[in-house]
Formats: sequence, structure tokens, C-alpha cells
Amino acid sequence: MTSVLEKPESAASYRRSTFSGESTNLDLIRAVAVLCVFFGHLATYRHEGLNETAWHFAQMGVLIFFVHTSFVLMLSLERSVEKNGSNYLFRDFYTRRFFRIYPLAVFCVLVAYFTHGATANGEPRYWTPYQLISNLTLTTNLTYSDIMVGGLWTLPLEVQMYIVLPIVFLVVRGRAIWYAIVIWGASVPFALLQPHISERLNVLAYAPCFLGGILAWRLSRSVKRRVNGWFWPLAFVATWTFFLIADREHDMIYRYIFSLSLGLAIPHFAELKAGWFGRLVHLVAKYSYGIYLSHLGIMMFMGKVNEPYRWPLLVLLAVICPVAMYHFIEAPFISLGQRIARRYRGRESNKVLVQPTPVSIENPEPGI
Repeated sequence: MTSVLEKPESAASYRRSTFSGESTNLDLIRAVAVLCVFFGHLATYRHEGLNETAWHFAQMGVLIFFVHTSFVLMLSLERSVEKNGSNYLFRDFYTRRFFRIYPLAVFCVLVAYFTHGATANGEPRYWTPYQLISNLTLTTNLTYSDIMVGGLWTLPLEVQMYIVLPIVFLVVRGRAIWYAIVIWGASVPFALLQPHISERLNVLAYAPCFLGGILAWRLSRSVKRRVNGWFWPLAFVATWTFFLIADREHDMIYRYIFSLSLGLAIPHFAELKAGWFGRLVHLVAKYSYGIYLSHLGIMMFMGKVNEPYRWPLLVLLAVICPVAMYHFIEAPFISLGQRIARRYRGRESNKVLVQPTPVSIENPEPGI
């Protein structure tokens, strides 16, 4: 019989597994997030309307993404500092995130623009150059522009979160867990006030959700993972209750509580040793960005296909498109971003190694 508690796994061991990218627990979180969004929208498409259950799962998937993303990026920042020091922290982070997010998003926006997208009833859509630029730069929430790709509304929030994430990392890293808790608590009033100030600041409305992942990271630096990994899926599903009971009128506070509960739960569970299941969720997590950006366009396209072929073609495209986008766009640009970041570090290191020429009357400026 599987024991709930097992020999505690140290925080250092946890970091080794997550740093190496071999965490089934985190893969499960990301896979569930994208599947919640996918099937929530699929239910809406099938029933030609957004029902409450579909809305809850689709929105919950986005929240899971926010918690997972901020947690993983804090781990990435920590790994970067341990490997290269803090001198390159901001440049490395922004460079890698740019090449991680923008190339695939730009590709999908351009596909929508040149094919004129589609609405649920199959009508073509047209956008102004201003709207195109807003979508390409992921600033639609700042410009109040029409969103050209389904699901794209979350990416401007993530990009704006990236701006402050390294700062939060430096503030929280060397301090007690209470700093992170206080920051989360202080973010809630600002998040609730945001709709009364400006819709352009809607990233503030989701700040407590991102901070749930930061709390998870901060806890992971000190707590031991005492609970058997086989219980992680059950605990993960249990946290869903906090959002699935939300009503539309007060849904934001439920979003914050759910994100907090998920963030507090993550660090306490040992790695799930799941064999084939682990490989499956890893595959879904690997292609999740492509799934997220392509699935609504595929579903809209299915509206033009005759019924006998609609569902087989939907399954086929839902698999082929994310895989192709990952291998031809996403992965190559991720590698490019890493190479550029390493090149920047190399140039800076070379500058340090070069000794400056002493200043003298004959040579008033070093290096001339």
C-alpha cells in the first residue's frame, strides 16, 4: 500500500529535478492547464455557446498557467544566478523570454491577418495596421485593440509580468518567506481596485495569481517534500474546488484564492514516478504553447468542414499543428535566444579580461 508520507526529499533534491527539466509534477500542471483551456473551448464550440462549466475550466486553465509560469521562471532566474552570477540576470532573462514568447505569437498573428481569421459563424475578419501592430507587440490590453488570435489576451499580461519578475526575484530570494506572503497580501487590494482605475492596468488584476507561483518557488527553497508523489494528482484536483465554485460576479477573489492554494500545495509533494503517464504529460506540456495558440483557430476552421470529416480532421490538426510549430518555430527560436544570451555573457567576460591601458599625458584616453 502506498504511504502518504515518505522519506522527506530535501529542497536541494527538488531543485536538481526541476532545474534539469525532469519534473513530472510540473509537466502535469502545464498539461492540465492547456487541456482545461482546450476542452473548455471545445465544449463551447460544440454547443455553440459558453456554458458555465466550460467557462470555469477554460479560465482555470489560464490561472494554472499563470502560477506554473511564474514558478518555473523563478526557478530559471535562480539557476541563472547560480550559474552566471547576477550581472547578466536582466539581460539573459529578457532575451530568452523574448525569443520564447514572440516568434510563435507573431507567426499566429500573421496567419490570422493574412487569412482574415474567422468568427464562429465563418465570417472573415479584417484588422487595421494599428490593430496588427498591437497584436504583434502583445500590447492589445494597452491599446484596447481587437485580439486577432484566440487566447492571445493572456500573453500581454505575461509579458508585462516579465518586466517586474527579476526585481521580485531579487527582493524575495534572500529574505524570509514572510516577505513573499506580505507581497501577495498587499497585491490583493491593488488587484481589486484596478477595474476602478484603468483597464490598461489589468495585469495588476492578475498579480496575485502570478504571485501564487512565486510563493510556491519561495517555499520550495526551504520545505522538504514529505508527501508521496502519487498523491499529487489528487491534491492538484482538490485545489480546483476553490475556483470551480466561483460565481461570475465575484470571480476575481476566487481566482486569487485558487492560485494561492495551488502555489502553497506544489512544494510539498515528492516527484511523481509515473512511467508512461509521465512521458505522456511531458509531451502535452512540451507542445502546450502551440496547442494554446492554435486550438481556437483550428476549431473555427472546422466550422467550414462537412460533418463526417470534421472531428477526425480536428484531432489530426490539433496534434500536427502544435508539433510542427514547436519544431519549426518554437524550438529553433528558443535555441537562438539561448545562444544570443551566451554571446552577450561572453562579450562581457572578455571585456573584464582585457586590462585597461594606463592613462598618461601621451595617451590621455585608455585604448587609443
